Amino acid sequence: MTDPVLSFWEKQAQDFGTSDLATAPDHYYRELEINRIKDVLAGLTHNTILDVGCGNGYSTIKLAQIFPDATLIGIDYSEKMIDAAKQAAGQAGISNAKFFVGNVLTISEHVELKGKKFDIVLTERCLINLANTDEHEQSLLQLRDLLAPSGHLVLVENTAEGLGRLNELRASIGLPAINQRWHNCYLSEEKLKAFVPKHFKKLQSENIGNLYYILSRVVYAKLAQMAGEEPRYDHPINEIAAKLPSLGDHAYSPNFLMVWAPLPK
Repeated sequence: MTDPVLSFWEKQAQDFGTSDLATAPDHYYRELEINRIKDVLAGLTHNTILDVGCGNGYSTIKLAQIFPDATLIGIDYSEKMIDAAKQAAGQAGISNAKFFVGNVLTISEHVELKGKKFDIVLTERCLINLANTDEHEQSLLQLRDLLAPSGHLVLVENTAEGLGRLNELRASIGLPAINQRWHNCYLSEEKLKAFVPKHFKKLQSENIGNLYYILSRVVYAKLAQMAGEEPRYDHPINEIAAKLPSLGDHAYSPNFLMVWAPLPK
């Protein structure tokens, strides 16, 4: 039976190759994400990094360049994405990152990861491609099993409630709701509150897209609507928004950066 989500990502790899657009249409926001991940990793032990759902390796390769003394492994369940990642790593002359095909739902059993524990296990909008909350929780337990006792799970993922708050803001000025894409199931903040304390110590949670989404998905979107135009991901407003700081505890975007430490079993 064909997996439609896998087919989608295989086609993305085929259409976009090594471009960052293969896994995210908003270039400026992608750079914001990578910069925040870089800042977080710089403050943690990061000798070994596992990037799960690495796509075509765009972020993995950037991190390998930023942290040349670290060893990175990228895993993705799209073979075509991994082929593109290997090609991009070769073109960039990267020697401290390797890429393999694998599934986050069974990743702790991956032959290339047997016996390995990582300082950092990272996901960047990977879990949102799973089917439901049960699979979210299964994958989180799989990722925990790959962490060193002093390691950290770094998640950059979207929540349904964050999208809801953004849509409330959009509705207040007459903009339509942004819907989850057909292949996405955003994480539930409410269910995470019940699940996480049983398995992890929560160290950090930041709505890194907050100000960016207010400017790009609300202010710029309204200006485009008033002008009778479709908003563009590559608009200069988005470029500026990506360089501004977040707004602290406010959470008007779906995208969070979370840092958790594993609890003893």
